[in-house]
Amino acid sequence: MAEMTLIRSLSQEDFDELKTIDESYARQYALEPMLTLGSLNFYARTGHAFASLRAGHMTGFVLAQSVWNGFRPVLQLNRLAVADVNDKASQNALLEALTKSAYDAAVYDLQLLLPKADTQLLRLAENKDYRDASITVLERKLGSRGQKEV
Repeated sequence: MAEMTLIRSLSQEDFDELKTIDESYARQYALEPMLTLGSLNFYARTGHAFASLRAGHMTGFVLAQSVWNGFRPVLQLNRLAVADVNDKASQNALLEALTKSAYDAAVYDLQLLLPKADTQLLRLAENKDYRDASITVLERKLGSRGQKEV
């Protein structure tokens, strides 16, 4: 019988394990790592950020926040990362926990900001009735963050 995936809220004690998962995910998809102690504390307070565990070991996490867009609240997923890219059970459990937290908070619009290269997560989301919103997110870094390394 397969081990059950446990989902729980984030805590500061998770930082080292989750930072490793985040750095690996960021490298794999050519992204900037998102997890710092400050961002972990921020997302932990949103009520929409969770860690997944199996057999007492961290398997992944999701970072999301509710954003008011001037019309209605939107739950925005900013990162869903798992330690093992083939761990569909953790991805599924994290996405389900996020959906439940949105519903419980009466936030009925969800947006997933996903790298196009994470095709497995994109397929999972599409199988859960997420659809392509036909928008493009463009990014620009200003100031010292925008300077290219020499």
